[in-house]
Amino acid sequence: MFIGEHTFKVDGKGRVSIPADFRRELEEGDPLASQSGRPRMVIVYGHDAQKQLQVYTYNDYRALAAEISALPRGSDRRKIMQSLILNKARPTEVDSDGRLVLPQALRDKIGLEGTAYFGGMGETFEIWKPEVFEAQNASVTSKLIEEQGEGFDPLSLLSEMEG
Repeated sequence: MFIGEHTFKVDGKGRVSIPADFRRELEEGDPLASQSGRPRMVIVYGHDAQKQLQVYTYNDYRALAAEISALPRGSDRRKIMQSLILNKARPTEVDSDGRLVLPQALRDKIGLEGTAYFGGMGETFEIWKPEVFEAQNASVTSKLIEEQGEGFDPLSLLSEMEG
């Protein structure tokens, strides 16, 4: 599981260190990682308005692709998922120094310059331009406090899902 948050410098070639605990998750999510020492992953960059990169382990992305393939052929849902998840993705691997090389096109898409924010999201992690993440997070938090009231217990949102 990818949890926590980290910030790392991005060099001029787009190389950025991957948090050590995230690397371990990537290794566990790739059956060939133990042989190659370079775990594979898939970066989903999604639709034009998506402000972050979503990173999946190799196995989790394959499972997601299988779920999409299980949708009825020709259905709108399948077409949308194919377009935004399968088509807008880039497979890559960790380099020998534990870094990820982000291509210029992906850096440009999210406005990534000198620093990258890594946010654990459970089965995936996201890469953001730190300032964009901070603004997005502040907006979501403000809306939540407005709806739920100050001092609310975030775990109470789980019980809303059950009912």
